Amino acid sequence: MKTSFAAISATTAFLFLSLTAHAADLAGSWKGTWTKDGDALPVTVKIESTNKGYSGSFDSDALQVAGIPFSEVTGKNGKVHILLKGDETTTVFDGDLAGDALGGAFTEGDTKGTFALTRAALPTAAIGMREVTYRNGDVTLAGTLLLPAPPGRHPAVLFLHGSGPEGRWANRWLAQKFAEAGIVALISDKRGVGRSTGDWNKAGFDDLADDAVAGIRALQSQPEVDPGRVGTYGHSQGGTISPLVAERAGDIAFVVASAPGGVSPADMETYSVENSIGVPSLPPAEAKAAKEFVHAIVDVGYRGTPRDELDRVSAKYKTRAWYFDPPPPENSYWMIARLIASFEPMMHWRNVRAPVLLIFGSHDERVPSVLSASAIRAALFQGAHREKRQMQATVKFYQDADHTFTIVDPPRKGGWPRHENDYAGMITSWILSQK
Repeated sequence: MKTSFAAISATTAFLFLSLTAHAADLAGSWKGTWTKDGDALPVTVKIESTNKGYSGSFDSDALQVAGIPFSEVTGKNGKVHILLKGDETTTVFDGDLAGDALGGAFTEGDTKGTFALTRAALPTAAIGMREVTYRNGDVTLAGTLLLPAPPGRHPAVLFLHGSGPEGRWANRWLAQKFAEAGIVALISDKRGVGRSTGDWNKAGFDDLADDAVAGIRALQSQPEVDPGRVGTYGHSQGGTISPLVAERAGDIAFVVASAPGGVSPADMETYSVENSIGVPSLPPAEAKAAKEFVHAIVDVGYRGTPRDELDRVSAKYKTRAWYFDPPPPENSYWMIARLIASFEPMMHWRNVRAPVLLIFGSHDERVPSVLSASAIRAALFQGAHREKRQMQATVKFYQDADHTFTIVDPPRKGGWPRHENDYAGMITSWILSQK
């Protein structure tokens, strides 16, 4: 049977239109760079079609992030608009879609930059993922298991949450690195965040520790997990409560505490807030005034002082450059402060029997790193570790890094932040060495 020229032409036209439609579709995987201050950041962007339009996320090994969700993705008539809301900044991308190229400009506060992406076929993921839920009383926690490719039972890590409304994506990058190295990782939404029920605004450390113990039990029940090799990783608040979690779980195989506080919550808050308003660099008289203000906030939150004194001090220093309005009385800051004020980290570290990895940045602006490391080591030696007649604690200091292990020494002006390159590898090697 002969095929007519008209039929061939129609088929060719159909294929051309189909390919053009595909090329113009915003959905898909994109690789390229975001550039600001002449500094190009390699990124991978994933965009999916939804019933309401589009959703998307991005990965960047350089920033040590994965699966960071965009708040908004829209595309129409070749014009693309993407919104990325962070804890402190919002980045707005506006560009053009032309076939397999996507590019334009972005703004991040007063900073301007450009982006250039090309459609890419990403390799098949080397790890598996499975959604899980588990319960602590009437609270349901929702999370994602990241699974190594090789079959069998593996060591496993439960990620503990930092302060604030932390979702599972906050630890996605490190969890992926663990899974790629042969360690099962469980990341979850904090209570009241994402798909988890409850309310983190009303949760003290006891509540969060019990949530974590429920996560440990969930991990131990998974067929891919060696139940005798389950440990925890926690950064900042997660690291601070990790000894309480280990104490309550009773059968933790290891503890990785990154930037944990080794002082009282009130002292840690004082240290953090003073650094946030630049007290160490102020002239002596200004530093004294700023400290009075900070201490008034901490006294109300953590020591139960009536707010009248804080109001008086606030009125006194309201015009100073370092001043900020304290949270209003109804803000959850005050409830959380009251709930955690009595926490004594050393009391719990003394009861930790598992091997411990402590990680600090020497320039930590949130946690007094040297003091915390010394106090935690002393508590471990005084307690359960002394019973074993050896110190099963490894302490790692990054001399040029801050609280988030961003390199700050020497100071960097403009461009993208740089992080400690061996952070994930160092932790992974240590976990795998715990038999």
